[in-house]
Amino acid sequence: MPFYNRNMRLIRLTQPIAAEAFPPDDLIFDEGIAVQSGRLFRGGNYLRIESGGRFKRFCAGCELVGVAEGSGFIKWARGETPFAAGDAFEADGEGEYELYGVGRYYIAKR
Repeated sequence: MPFYNRNMRLIRLTQPIAAEAFPPDDLIFDEGIAVQSGRLFRGGNYLRIESGGRFKRFCAGCELVGVAEGSGFIKWARGETPFAAGDAFEADGEGEYELYGVGRYYIAKR
């Protein structure tokens, strides 16, 4: 059974803060590793996730989630939140969330 902590907050971000969820264009990522239904890449303070449909993430602290490509929804303790390319969120606290939807996502630890 998934661990969904009701104390974790998920907040949709607006500009200019939302821009922090996306890496600079010149950031270089590693070759990546296969995870769940996709691949995970590391570069600087960012993770790039290329998901085939579902990606589960455990948050311990505060991190920004940027949606570069795709659409779907984030499932977390307090329900589901839809997203589309260009959206950004802040996950704050300890808990688990899942990204449902084929796409490319960025995670930045704050």
